[in-house]
Amino acid sequence: MIPPRLRKWILIWTPITWLVGELATFPKDRPVGSGLGRVIGGFFDKSVASYPAWVMLVLAVLVIGWAIADGVRDAKRRRLAAVLGALGLVLLVWALVAGGLPAWSVGQRSASFGWLFQTACVLLAAAAVWAWGRTFPERAALTTWNGSQLWKLFRGNWQGMAGLTILGFFVLMALLAPFLASHAYLSPNAQIGSQFDNPTLSYYHWFGTDEQGLSVLAEFIWSSRISLSVGLMAALMSTVLGAVIGIWSGYHGGWRGEVGMRVTDWFLVLPWLPLAMVLTAAWGSSYLMIILIIGVTSWPGTARVVRSQTLSVRELQFIERAKAIGSKDFHTMLKHVLPNVFPLIFANLVLVVAIAILAETTLSFLGLGDPLNFSWGVMLHNAWVSGASGIPVWMYLLPPGIAIILVVIAFTFVGTAFDEVLDPKLRKREDSGARPGGLLSPDVAIPVGVGGMVLTDGPDRGTPSVHGLTVGSGGAWSDTPGVQPGDLLPQPERRGDGEDAR
Repeated sequence: MIPPRLRKWILIWTPITWLVGELATFPKDRPVGSGLGRVIGGFFDKSVASYPAWVMLVLAVLVIGWAIADGVRDAKRRRLAAVLGALGLVLLVWALVAGGLPAWSVGQRSASFGWLFQTACVLLAAAAVWAWGRTFPERAALTTWNGSQLWKLFRGNWQGMAGLTILGFFVLMALLAPFLASHAYLSPNAQIGSQFDNPTLSYYHWFGTDEQGLSVLAEFIWSSRISLSVGLMAALMSTVLGAVIGIWSGYHGGWRGEVGMRVTDWFLVLPWLPLAMVLTAAWGSSYLMIILIIGVTSWPGTARVVRSQTLSVRELQFIERAKAIGSKDFHTMLKHVLPNVFPLIFANLVLVVAIAILAETTLSFLGLGDPLNFSWGVMLHNAWVSGASGIPVWMYLLPPGIAIILVVIAFTFVGTAFDEVLDPKLRKREDSGARPGGLLSPDVAIPVGVGGMVLTDGPDRGTPSVHGLTVGSGGAWSDTPGVQPGDLLPQPERRGDGEDAR
């Protein structure tokens, strides 16, 4: 039976994920004023879910490989493997259609039914999570319970909630850009006034006009898409690259670790801005190139942080026991090291997004951004070149500048909050689950990595409580003298009067 909380999460997040995917690639020529029927038809337009063919091909290979590994490993996982296999096949067909058969091209985006493939992938992904919950109900209950507890801790952090509120505002503005401002107002021939008109109460005149008489408000709204997407994709690329090198170097050590760290140090001491300027000038000024440049040049900091944590994890006893039973290095790093350093990687990812957004703004301000698209950095560049800063035309300068500052501060707040929540050493809260003498309440779930935990129903219906905790798998450890990895921590007996048995 699937845990109720996981069922609720699937029912809530599946339509949200589908809606975000649709809005992210919604047609630019269907504003609200075009009519309800035309807006609804935009969700089924051929431009929706128009991704490069190589993206779906890579995802298809990864998912099919995952399905094969799960099906071969254990018969219990075959239901999950079947759903993953179906997802991989849909992605493969999508890649072939998007690439344009028979003359297939990795960069082509010609999938007329991208919205249909995307819908099928979202539903199959939800089905895979559902199958995982049915296959491993205890692990699913523990994961959802820990997720809810982490959310409660995050809500108690004012910095995290403030940053999340700011990010929510700008993310909604980016997703709803087709409905907030018509993309036609970004055309060079779409002047709504003369040069540097002052703001008025008219909607598209809220921020006045630029040097060409275009609406600054329309530019500001559509720029949020480019700035946020470039920052997120570049940060994701940088974090994945840094995490892989950091875990590999920290786990292996010796000459392999030294080689990895010397390469990291070499990238770390390179002057980032001149290198990025040279690469942008050589490779082009498209936003895909900017994402690659930021990702390739900003991973060393993540690698060093992850390596430091990996050095501590590899000395724990469960790593030695995994080696003793014959686990391969790749399996140990994937199943034991990664879950223990993942909280650090996730918190670092949020912080790197702010750095990536600043990097994109810097390159765009210097004139190295994509001239065919607007971003907040491009807006500042245009304002500087046109002399708006000398007049000064404040409503042309302030919106993009303030937006960049707020987004960077928001990501910093959220990253700091996640760091405090995920790291018990930095967590600042009252230990409401502790009893006198250091005993834990048997009805409080202990957040762990991928360690085994047997859950039973607590006094409150639907609330899992700890019945036994497998020590040593995935970093769940006990300070109890004499307890070894693999032992179970039994639940204290309860007397009729509510007192713990002594």
